[in-house]
Parts: sequence; C-alpha cells; structure tokens
Amino acid sequence: MNKPITIQLGLFDQPTLNVIRPIKQVMNTDVRECGLSREQIVDRMNDLAARFGVCLVSGNCKRLTVETFEKWLNPNELNRSIPLKALPVFCAAVERCSVIETLARPLGLRIVDDREQKLLSWAKAKMDIKEKNRIVRRIESEL
Repeated sequence: MNKPITIQLGLFDQPTLNVIRPIKQVMNTDVRECGLSREQIVDRMNDLAARFGVCLVSGNCKRLTVETFEKWLNPNELNRSIPLKALPVFCAAVERCSVIETLARPLGLRIVDDREQKLLSWAKAKMDIKEKNRIVRRIESEL
C-alpha cells in the first residue's frame, strides 16, 4: 500500500500541484544564471535535441526558435509551457536541474546529486553499523 504524501512547507509556502508558473520562474532564473544568451541556450538545446533524437517542437518547425523559447519562459503565458520531453534538454543546456526539482517539490521529493547520494549511502551504512553493534552488545551481555 502506498504511504500518503506528506509535504513540509515553509511559513510562506502555499501547497499547489500547479507547477507551470514556478517552472517558468525557475527556468528564467536558470537562464539568467547560466551565463549564456537565450540564443546560445536555444542553439545548445537544438544541438542536444538533434544528438539525442528529441523533437522539441510540434508542427512544421524542425528546430526550437527563440520566439517559442521566450513563450516557454514567459510567466504570464500559462498556456504555452515547455513540453515534458524538452525538460531534460533544457537542464542539460543550462547545466542545472532546478526545473526537475520544481516538479518534484510539491510531492515532498527532492533531487540529489552524486555527492549527496554518496552521503546518504554513507549515513545508511553508518546506521546499519550502529544497529549491528547494538545486536553484538546485546548478545555479549547475554553470554
């Protein structure tokens, strides 16, 4: 049986599963902070999409345009958002996973990188060792 999802919210956070506006806000931040122009990001996205066989746009257009990219970023244009298949391409182009984190956060999840994963594995191993030591001490006391 699945456990219910519990979400720890900050004082000013409002729970929502409508992530379009937050995604657009995070995308804008990532664009601003990655150090590339929007044109460079679109070029990178098109190159990555071609290399990995991802069609970023529908219709007759073969490549993502800056105009379409601008609509994906515009927080006031909620009817036009980045397609799911383009999210990993965007993340790779700007070298950030903030968008994926934004998708996961309303479900009480977060994204961890390799270093954090190693820390979690280390902590789990340490907890396992503590538990085994408790068992050893209990057995020793019974001897």
